[in-house]
Amino acid sequence: MSSRFIRPMTLLGTLALASTTLAQQGVDTGSASSADPHVVLRALETMNSASSSKLADALSHEKSLRSYAEAHGMSEACSGESSDGSHDMKMSFEKALQIAIDHEEAAPSGYAEQATPGEIKAYTTLARSTWNKLQAAMANVEHLSDCLHGTGNFDDYLGWTHDQAAQEHEAMQARNAEISKENQEKEKDLEARRAAQYEAFKKAQKAQHEAFLKQSWTKYKFDQTNDLKAYKYRTKYGPNSYYNSYSGSIYGGGGGWYGGGYLNPY
Repeated sequence: MSSRFIRPMTLLGTLALASTTLAQQGVDTGSASSADPHVVLRALETMNSASSSKLADALSHEKSLRSYAEAHGMSEACSGESSDGSHDMKMSFEKALQIAIDHEEAAPSGYAEQATPGEIKAYTTLARSTWNKLQAAMANVEHLSDCLHGTGNFDDYLGWTHDQAAQEHEAMQARNAEISKENQEKEKDLEARRAAQYEAFKKAQKAQHEAFLKQSWTKYKFDQTNDLKAYKYRTKYGPNSYYNSYSGSIYGGGGGWYGGGYLNPY
């Protein structure tokens, strides 16, 4: 039977404990137990997480089976979906939730936190939707694998999936090599641009330094020329200069004939 293919895809360990008593109550949350609300909420969280993980696996297997059937001209013979949605490991949402609750009570996954009816209702809707999608995907996988078993192609399918995986691995390595090559080329280009930018920076710095030296030298010559002119002026006309001393001009103010010397009566 196709259960050989389905069984590895059944529930995670969190839903693996056997169910104890199952007293259906018809509660809106779908819970078959009168467990504390926080226990029910954690059980719903665990169940939804496990279902989501298995749903991804089941959908991947379903896609693989349909691809094989299409590639080998068996789409018509193995088309469609499971007519009744049943499969060897089918389990109702209520029973699966009860198992999750039993497991949560036996091995709590967290601290007791207050859970409101609104939270439980919302998480119940989410977990039920995920669970139903998982059951439908598992039913389709069983339907397709049964078809391949019936036509004697299931073993060939297993070899095909191995080859497909090898091809995908080679393609991935080729893509990685191409990406690595592109990255190396980008890195070389980046290094070249960095080097060019650094050379331009050094050139600009050199030109700026030369301009600064030129400006400094021009200012130095200007200052020296002005200082020399000022020195000559002070020497010629400043205090104690020739023109302001006693030995200077007779018209000077330092002691000439008319500058406060012999002819000055005062």
